[in-house]
This record gives sequence, structure tokens and C-alpha cells, in this order.
Amino acid sequence: MKSLFILNNPTKLDACLNAMSTQDGLLLIEDAVIATHHSGLSCVTYALEEDLIARGLSQLVKQHLVNSNIKIIDYTQFVELTLQYDKTVSWL
Repeated sequence: MKSLFILNNPTKLDACLNAMSTQDGLLLIEDAVIATHHSGLSCVTYALEEDLIARGLSQLVKQHLVNSNIKIIDYTQFVELTLQYDKTVSWL
């Protein structure tokens, strides 16, 4: 069973990553988008574009200056993403 972990607090990133399996995905929202620079993001990782823009990080991610493995998504894609996984786990 694959899960989508939704993280809004960057201080909980390491605990969240430790709870994930290799088939799980990670969605960074709100303040957690600052974790796009984290080198340990080996899982499928998404970041909410609106939150990247609000924190001035959108161009850095798009230009692969932070982490090239991150897929930037909007709110519509967020909803679609939740349907692609068996369950969601929110780390707030």
C-alpha cells in the first residue's frame, strides 16, 4: 500500500522520512517547502507551487538550483495526487 505523506512543518521532515517506505510519496506544503534544499529527499517528492511562490522559492526549484527531484504541483494536481495513493498521512 503506497501512501502520500503531506508535510507542512520542516522540523518534522526527518521523522516523516523515517516513517516512509520506498513506494511512498512526499508532498511539501506551507513552510515545509523550505525543505526543498534537503539532500536526503530520495523519495518521490512534490512541492505546492503556491507555497513556493509565497516563500520566494519557486524559481530556485524550477531552475534546479535547489533539488532537481522535486515536482512542482498546483492545487488541482494536489487533489489528483491524493487519488493516486492508497492513503494520505498528514504531518502537521
